Amino acid sequence: MTTELNPSRFVEVQDVPKLKQEQLTDLAACGMPVLGKMSVRKATEIKSSKIGVGFETLDRFMFDPEPVYPLLEKLGAKWARVQTGWSRCELEVGIYDFTWLEEIVDQLLAVGVEPFFSITFGNQLYMPDVPHESAVGHVPLYYGDAVREAWDNYVRALAKCFRGRVRYWEVWNEPNIPQFWHPSKPNGAEYAELVKVTAAAVRQSIPEAKIVGGAMSKMDPPFLEAALKAGLTDAIDVFSFHPYQSVPEANLQNMHDLVRRMLKQYSGGKAIDVWQGENGCPSQTEGHNDDWLGLYATDQVVQAKWVARRILVDLKTGFDMALYFHAIDLMGRPYRQAGGEVKMPVMMGLINGATYEPKYSFEVFQRVCSLFDDASEQRELFYRFMNPDEAHPQQSAVLATPMAVSFVREGVPLLAFWNTEDPQQKKPAREMDLVFWADSELTFEHPVLLDLMTGQVHEVAAFAEPFICDDAHVGTRFRIPLTDYPLVLTDKSLFPSI
Repeated sequence: MTTELNPSRFVEVQDVPKLKQEQLTDLAACGMPVLGKMSVRKATEIKSSKIGVGFETLDRFMFDPEPVYPLLEKLGAKWARVQTGWSRCELEVGIYDFTWLEEIVDQLLAVGVEPFFSITFGNQLYMPDVPHESAVGHVPLYYGDAVREAWDNYVRALAKCFRGRVRYWEVWNEPNIPQFWHPSKPNGAEYAELVKVTAAAVRQSIPEAKIVGGAMSKMDPPFLEAALKAGLTDAIDVFSFHPYQSVPEANLQNMHDLVRRMLKQYSGGKAIDVWQGENGCPSQTEGHNDDWLGLYATDQVVQAKWVARRILVDLKTGFDMALYFHAIDLMGRPYRQAGGEVKMPVMMGLINGATYEPKYSFEVFQRVCSLFDDASEQRELFYRFMNPDEAHPQQSAVLATPMAVSFVREGVPLLAFWNTEDPQQKKPAREMDLVFWADSELTFEHPVLLDLMTGQVHEVAAFAEPFICDDAHVGTRFRIPLTDYPLVLTDKSLFPSI
């Protein structure tokens, strides 16, 4: 395969309107009239948020960033992860060209998105054995003192150039798997050493820089423990990891809490944030690199469901940042990892990598970004799921699969809830009882139901009644669908244009 591709040949043609009709629940047909549609905001209109996207692999020319910037502004994510690419910055020994990277940083900032750097990968100038010019995954620690010095010089020059424009600096990408750690085997203690020397080089120019460590693939407790024992926490302010999985919620709270506990154990009381630093879902089942996820029936609608669930469960779990991978499919050039062999394209983008047109997931992500920025404060409110048994009306079984996360925005409660079954199963909605109570100082006088998949706001008063328990009114009971994608119970006042 040459460096020139025909990206369209990788893209699966899908009838998205038909898929939506097959997989989404028509709330209007269920008797919930449409009151209107929520509006979305641009990134420049959103003050702050924990939601970001990947904007990576430009060191390898995997997509054209120019048509993507205006789409990113429309998307509403406030952060972008950018790989710095030593191999593209230093084409001649000791001469650094950061022009391409400066253009990316300045354009992102102009559309309201804050970039943070992933300082990563090697350089063929100093590593003649690498199988590809990008030197993906090749670690300077293993190439002798001269290469370590060259890495240090590169990082110091990079930091000097971007002082005042880039605050967060992540060291390497997925160092715990061989695809990105060559020529030695992954080693937590040696990764900690790389972080320490890199952080020191950054802080020579930017003493206040925030260093992000980890960037760990999935969950790897032995690697994490080895890195922590080697003093990783001395150098970092943030720990990130990439808990990829086909069902977003699976074991996520445990993984997050384990990382928090281990960081606390080894940090000596130092506060360290935890980021979900990379996660995505392909928009088609075959014809892409990420078949290792074990996908069997995904499509653009499944991806859109997954996207909404992923970000909301990240916020519920307690991550300080939640990043979706990637803004656009990676298919502009052949995709490679440390071995150098050509891989299939990465098809997790919110934007089609062949046409540069938004996928269905893009508009769903827009709504998530607009509604769940930092102006929506996560707050525990009372809710309860029930599934009445008509054969035994005196009993009520608690559903095993619902998940919910509650927020308060402008004095209005929001309760997002969904069924956590694998979205690839495409299970139809089930009817259930949702009991909800909002604090007395909150506005909850005209309940509505927002469908994040369509953006439509539905009247739900006809499905509500007081919930009486032990002769006390303890909330409102709603008889509504439980879908495998998030619906949001809130108040109509949150949508003034409706």
